[in-house]
Order: sequence, then structure tokens, then C-alpha cells
Amino acid sequence: MSPLAPGAATPVAPPDRRETARALAVLLGAVGLAYANAFDAAFQFDDYAVIVDNPAVHSLSAWWASMPGIRPLLKFSYALNWVLAPQAGAFHAVNIGLHALNALLLWALARHWLAQLAPRRDAAFGALACAALFAVHPAATEAVTYASGRSIALCATCYLAALLADAHGRARGRHLLSDLGAPLLFAAALAVRETALTLPLALLLPAWCATRRVQPDWRRCRGHLLVLAAAALAALATPGYQRFFAASLDARALPQQLSGQLAAHAYLATQPLLGRVGMIDPDLGATAAPSATTLLTALVLAGVLVLAWHARGRRPWLAFGIFWYLLQLAPSNSLLPRLDLANDRHLYLALPGPALIVAVLLADPRWRRAGSAALCALLLALGLATVRRNADYRSEITLWQANVAASPGGARGWTNLGYAWRRSGDLDAARRAYRCALGADPAYTQAVLNLAALTTPDAALPPALAPAECAAWAGGFDRP
Repeated sequence: MSPLAPGAATPVAPPDRRETARALAVLLGAVGLAYANAFDAAFQFDDYAVIVDNPAVHSLSAWWASMPGIRPLLKFSYALNWVLAPQAGAFHAVNIGLHALNALLLWALARHWLAQLAPRRDAAFGALACAALFAVHPAATEAVTYASGRSIALCATCYLAALLADAHGRARGRHLLSDLGAPLLFAAALAVRETALTLPLALLLPAWCATRRVQPDWRRCRGHLLVLAAAALAALATPGYQRFFAASLDARALPQQLSGQLAAHAYLATQPLLGRVGMIDPDLGATAAPSATTLLTALVLAGVLVLAWHARGRRPWLAFGIFWYLLQLAPSNSLLPRLDLANDRHLYLALPGPALIVAVLLADPRWRRAGSAALCALLLALGLATVRRNADYRSEITLWQANVAASPGGARGWTNLGYAWRRSGDLDAARRAYRCALGADPAYTQAVLNLAALTTPDAALPPALAPAECAAWAGGFDRP
């Protein structure tokens, strides 16, 4: 079979009623079961700054008065949600609905991808497997169960819808959908979160991976490039974005950023991507001097890139999965510094890449029964991990207990746990958590200030607790 030229319409037969009904049942059922306990989650951490204590999203008129500002469509969704139902459960219901919609969009999009990238595989099974793995993966919980994680989930909705509009429009000859609808959806994605800027590259990625000889046809995304240029001009003229990027560039120097991002990629690939979630605030450090771990990560990353490059044309589904994963992480985990080196929620839009690779492997007709059994086992394991992680969000205390249990050496995690205990009225536990924070980092200013606020003025600050004692205490926290 000759490779398709970039930009060519992908010959994908529309799903019949049975396939569509099966996808709806499986994906909506999977999301419903995996996130049934997420409705009881509380507002957490950044939720207070961006939603609960932010008057600009407490009415539509207040939202309008706050414009122009950063992420206008995201803030509009918060304002509309607050006007209709300000309870935490209502925000979680919207996020879960967005996640279910994203799983369905990914299923429809994966059918187009597989026809081009793996034409000898069972596209119906592979697309459903890809979307189901995405639907129940615990790394998605931070974008779904964390209310302010909506910035990722809503951006993904517009992003995937834009790609699907382009693929469907070109495959069916509906140029209005591909040439106008897709760029407008891209504009919506950028209005939710600026990391959507990767979409023009994602648009060309399947065709580029399917052939080794033909260069991408940039004419295909002229409308998207115009939208991107307009968005860049709007960002430069918006004071909020000026402050945002200025603060980002001041966060750390380039050597520390590169070293820190190697640590971040190692964490993301070996922890949440493999289903091992438990930290909303990973304790990752950025140092200028490379360590053995960062050097090893750099070598592994280089090897993965070489593998993906050589897989183009030969195993395009493998090249696509790898490049998609790295492309989606590039805005948050590359050269532009952020306060946090890594967060699980940034894997949300990157997950379809690895999920597609696994789905193609399982969809091989030579071991179809074994592939189906392996998929069921994998979905069960990931779904149970998601249910367990959702339970951590039932209160601020349980969320930060999970964080310090997974990373007892992080001063900020202990400080946030102490603050959660202080808000609940348990001052003794709060003092002990602050002392653990100082045991992890004696110079952590926020822990010193918080502990001083709970100490009488004429008394000396209690001493820091030994890290081993704190780790033993964290290991005894109850988790569902």
C-alpha cells in the first residue's frame, strides 16, 4: 500500500450504528464507573484563587468587566458554572462531562489516524481501545477531578474537535468544515489555554509520519496559522499575558530549566504515565549541574527520538505515538520555565499518543483474543487506580496526605498539608506538618512563617522533625 500524501483525504468509512452504539456504551460506561466517586471531591488548592475567591468569575457581568484577560473562554466557563451552580460537585460534573466528550472525540479521531497509520489493523477495535485507555487512565484525574484542571480538559475538547473537523471535512469533501470550522475551534482552544498552539503541527503529524519522503503541506493549515498569528498579537497586547510570560521567564535560568525538564520528563514517564499517581505537587529540583539521572534521561530521550524518526514510513503508528506525546508536552515541559517543573495534568492531551501505540499492538489480528483479554485487564487496573486517586480529592487534607506519602521529602507538600489541617482546626497536626516541612528544608520560608503564626510570641519555634520520623508518619496515613 502506497503512503498517503500529506493533506490527502483519509478514506475512512463512517461507523455503522452498531459500532457507534458500542463506542458510546463502552466509553460513557468507563468514564461513569471510573469517575463515579469524583462528584464528592472538594475544591482544592488553586481552585480558591481561580474560582472560589475570584469575583471575576462569579457573574457573567463580572467576567465581561475583567476582559481583556488571559484564557477568556476558560473563565467564561467558570462564570457560567458559578451562576448556574457554584457547588464543587457541579464543577466536577462539568469536568467529567468534558472528559467523556473528549473520549468520544478521540475515538472518532483515532479511526482516521488508524486508517492512515495502521491500515492492516482492526480500526474499530483499535480506535475503541485507544479511547478507552484514555478514558480510564489515572493520569487524567488531575485534569478532571481537580476543578481548576478544567483548563486542560476544556482545551482538549476544542483541540480534538478541531482535528476531527479537519479530518472529517477533508475525508468527506466538506471544505467549509475543514477550512473554517477547524480554525474556529482552534481559536477556541487558544482562548482556553495557550498551550494549544501545537495544533498546526498535530494536524500535519499523521501524514508526516506515514511517509519518509514528502514534506508536510503547510497550505493545509493556512487558516490555523492565521488564527495563531492573531492570537499571538492579542497576547502581546494583553497586560495579563505580558505579566504571565515575564514571570515565567524570571522563574529560572536556561541551564536550570533544561536540567529540571529532564527530571520532569523522567518523572512523567515513570510515574503518572505508568499509572502511579499520588502527587499533585511532585518534589522535583532544578539544578544547573547535570546529574547521572538527568544524563541518563537525556540519552533515553535521544534514543526515543531516533526510534521515532526511523519508524516514519515503516511503523508510522509508533512514530506518531511518540511524536504526539512529546509535541503535547513541549509547551509546558521544554524551554519556557514554569513555577512547577511537572504536573500530572499536562499528560492529559499527551496520553492519546501512548494509548494509540498500545491499541495498535493489541489490535494485531494474530493475537486478537489475547489482545482483547489484555485490554480488559489493563482497563480494569487503570480504572481502579483512577477510582483510588479520585478518593484523594475528597478533602484538602487527604489530597496532601497522599502527596507527602508519595514524596515525604517535599517541604511544600508538608506546608500545604499543615495549612489544610489549620483550616480544619487541627492545630497540633498543622504544627507537626510544618516541622516536617522544615526537616525537609530548614530554609523554607513559608513553613517558618506558618509555624510562627501558631506559636506564642514569647516562645521559640519548635524544632524541625527528622525526615525519617516524618516519612514514617506519612506512611501511616489512611488511604482508601
